[in-house]
Amino acid sequence: MFKLCYSRKACIIEWDSASFTDCRPCEANAIEEEIIELVQALEFGPKWCEGVDSLTLEKANEEARLVCENEVLEALDGFDNLPHASTMWDEYKESNTVDLKLRDWGDERVTDANRKENKDGTVSYEAHTIHFADPYGGLCNVVQLDIKVEVVPADKAAK
Repeated sequence: MFKLCYSRKACIIEWDSASFTDCRPCEANAIEEEIIELVQALEFGPKWCEGVDSLTLEKANEEARLVCENEVLEALDGFDNLPHASTMWDEYKESNTVDLKLRDWGDERVTDANRKENKDGTVSYEAHTIHFADPYGGLCNVVQLDIKVEVVPADKAAK
């Protein structure tokens, strides 16, 4: 029998220099700490998926993809002060308030390319989404949220 374990990790991959303009050094430190706290609040895990205990290997592998897809869909809706990049891109591009070049941050869908098969037949899925840490409006500190879902044998889960 198998269980599912999942986690989220987040990191700032690009700081918006406008985050720290027109402020004293102590204010810049406070702004940086606030943005880091926003990003760290996205993180959790690893934790066990509730309601998906004692699955067969085949069912657990299928369920892992569904859990990863659901986590990505939730992330695409954005979080408080951390909107998904696609929802804010046009606003930033049109306002010319930031010098952020359009880039390919990768495919945010869950596909077979996200699937890793292990020697024991279990799978894991890893995906990511891109967000702007924007506590004050008009900022685009670029944040990558990494999502991982793993199938774990139930006997190893108990340890």
